[in-house]
Amino acid sequence: MFERVAIIGTGLIGGSFAAAFRQRGLARHVVGFSPADGERALRAGLVDALADDLATAVAGADLVVLAAPVSVNVHLVSDLGGTLADAALVTDLSSVKAPVARAAVAALGPALPRYVPSHPIAGGERSGPEAADAALFEGRTVIVSPLLQSDPAAVEQVERLWQAIGAVTRRLDVETHDRVYASVSHWPHAVAFALAATMGADLTEPGSTALVGPGLRDMTRIAMSDPALWADILLANAGPVERCAAAFDEQLVRIRDALAAGDRDALVARFAAAARWRQRIGGERD
Repeated sequence: MFERVAIIGTGLIGGSFAAAFRQRGLARHVVGFSPADGERALRAGLVDALADDLATAVAGADLVVLAAPVSVNVHLVSDLGGTLADAALVTDLSSVKAPVARAAVAALGPALPRYVPSHPIAGGERSGPEAADAALFEGRTVIVSPLLQSDPAAVEQVERLWQAIGAVTRRLDVETHDRVYASVSHWPHAVAFALAATMGADLTEPGSTALVGPGLRDMTRIAMSDPALWADILLANAGPVERCAAAFDEQLVRIRDALAAGDRDALVARFAAAARWRQRIGGERD
């Protein structure tokens, strides 16, 4: 599909994207740029070569993939203007779309129509190039979030490249994406971190961790994710996440009030409503 692909950020997501492209022969040459972990990505065989700087990485590339953390992608896209090949396709894999999209509108100039934001709904608790997996995106949803300025042909091309590595694409505009993923991903990660921190402070007796059952392990699994990465994501989407936090606080207040009043019926009704929603999204029941 592409002669030269530039992967900017070669951790779990960028490395997995590179691995998927190489495994399927979708690019003749994959170059990486990542001061933090590029050498490890090269040793792992995820990229063919490393660039010393952003301009060198994207020179002559017909696909540029920004796979760094959100705040880094904002700076990267701001530096891309004037460095891209005329027909280069650009996408970012950020978990929050609005800050990167705003930077792109301000910086990309005539290249803006070939910038198409995307977000693979895939990941894991492990990070870095060593965790990269060529099958990471197979069967997973990728949100494609075209801008008003995006060239329809570029949008279709981004969707095809994701489909070529096994993903299923769906379109959401940038604002809807960030509002939805504050609810279904960003705030739940904050809750998991908070719950794990609470348990860590409370369960201090020797051997107490051996008493933890699968339910709590399931609820806090995502609290093993990269703390710096998730701090970056939450700050980038602070407004929608704060609204989720307020709604969550309201639920907790109602549960506390029912406990204080000894109101079993209120607790059952609240839990039943939650259980009905959980059943709608599928998955195994504990």
